[in-house]
Amino acid sequence: MTNLAPSISSSLTINGYYVTPEPYTILPRHSIQIMREQSICLRKIGRFEQSWSEKIDPSGKVTRFDKEGVFACEPDGQDYYAAPDLILYLSVMLQTLPSLLNSEEAEFGLSASSFNAKLAVTSPGGSVYPLHIDNPQGLSAADTRKLTCILYLNPFYQHGDGGELRIFSGSGTNKNLVVRKDISPDGGRMVLFWSDEIPHEVLPTAPNAERSDEMRDRYALTVWIPTDHFHTIHDPSSKFAHLGEVTFSQKNTSD
Repeated sequence: MTNLAPSISSSLTINGYYVTPEPYTILPRHSIQIMREQSICLRKIGRFEQSWSEKIDPSGKVTRFDKEGVFACEPDGQDYYAAPDLILYLSVMLQTLPSLLNSEEAEFGLSASSFNAKLAVTSPGGSVYPLHIDNPQGLSAADTRKLTCILYLNPFYQHGDGGELRIFSGSGTNKNLVVRKDISPDGGRMVLFWSDEIPHEVLPTAPNAERSDEMRDRYALTVWIPTDHFHTIHDPSSKFAHLGEVTFSQKNTSD
């Protein structure tokens, strides 16, 4: 991870997101397979629940809705005996990533004092994540999450399995420019982006497969890292501040 810190910092600053370059993986394939097996174990012992999200209308009203075919849990210390490698990964990320990135750019102000994590599975048969921003309310909801870190646990992912992360970024030189990038959830791939600014969605997962095809379940482990620099959350002067408004308006127009 140390050798990646400069490129991660640079990409976050320039693009608002970072993706590990192919064929690089954060962990060996066998480790990803073990973590997937441990995720399946957590699901079998009942740790997963129906996943839900929130949407905010123009008036600011927040509405909760279930995400069909998506289930999730929030792994923590109690899961160590069922998923030791998964919990160890979360611990290492929290202990290393904030300080590494802060050493490249102190303004990030990332904190290791607390974190949120989610282990999610998106079922085959076309399940999706709708377009959203992870931290849409920010300080008004006492939400200080700044960096989203996703690790994909799909070691046997193949082209055509779907479930790509569609991420929207832009250029600070053109406030109307939105760039769309689709990222396949290959096992061991890591994606990072600003939780409060970068719109994203998940495309249909294995749309031609049966819902019961467990081999095509899409597992993703997400860690959210907060910032102590509260002024950076939804900073109106940020080059990415316009992305949500532009992306959602374009999406609604196309729909």
